[in-house]
Amino acid sequence: TEEVFNVRPCLWQLKVAEALLKEDRDVLCVAGTGMGKTLTFWMPLLFRVDGIQVIVTPLNMLGKQNVASLGKAGIRAIAINSEMATPANFYVSC
Repeated sequence: TEEVFNVRPCLWQLKVAEALLKEDRDVLCVAGTGMGKTLTFWMPLLFRVDGIQVIVTPLNMLGKQNVASLGKAGIRAIAINSEMATPANFYVSC
């Protein structure tokens, strides 16, 4: 984690990431602003190279920041928000 994200995780962050990787129950992480919640859902991406992970953020800017930071770490990501809500993106062919 430290090599990829340049951050050393705290014990509670490791425990949350471990619980997410086990996939045997739902996980709720409550922490204050700036405590490092983002790292807890980034860490599992290192163990699921071909996996897909959906992260919901309350602000478009957070989504864009996640995409930029993950890109710097070599992890592909996209932010989907109302700016992308065009008819072409929602076309369904039956």
